[in-house]
Amino acid sequence: MSILTALRKKWNYSVESPESGRLVYREGNREYTFPIYEEDGSLVLVGVPSSQRIHFFFNWYWHPTDFPSTAAVRIFPRIVEHFSASGWVVRVLTRGDAEEQELEFHPELFEHRGRASELLEDAGFIWFSDYNSIDLVHEEFGLEIGGIPNERAVKSILAALKRGFPHWHHTQVCNHEQGREPGWTLAICMFPPKSCTSGSYDES
Repeated sequence: MSILTALRKKWNYSVESPESGRLVYREGNREYTFPIYEEDGSLVLVGVPSSQRIHFFFNWYWHPTDFPSTAAVRIFPRIVEHFSASGWVVRVLTRGDAEEQELEFHPELFEHRGRASELLEDAGFIWFSDYNSIDLVHEEFGLEIGGIPNERAVKSILAALKRGFPHWHHTQVCNHEQGREPGWTLAICMFPPKSCTSGSYDES
């Protein structure tokens, strides 16, 4: 196949939802995973992939890179068309610019905080004993669980939260030896953060 023929080749693509809160789009040798969830009878697709992979020599490899606008223009209409064929209405949720993110306020996170408290209680975790606080993270649309004294409890707390928020793919774990809430802090959110002063967010 000549180079020009290869450039003109229209890559096949696939759209899959292997589990709740997760959509996988594959095109050629690239794979994008997006958070997706149902809200008010429609589907909300988060317009930033939580992970990207590339296929080389029979294996998939993590491929950290910015998500270009040219890819978004090509990919999102295909995903919308895929679900529209089954009668779904799809809304793509994007982030604002850096200044808008600093001013973002999501009142629905207050409801999510209550839901998180119920999830932790059902999992056997006691407020002010197994953790001290549940704070809102507006910029990344998520929650932060602070003051966890036992490191071994972090994974179990995360598992409990993911059962209620499977479309929140990004997590961060930090240890604070001093300060207002010494102990472990766990953050879980829907959008990847632009920066982090301690630790790093990773798609799970």
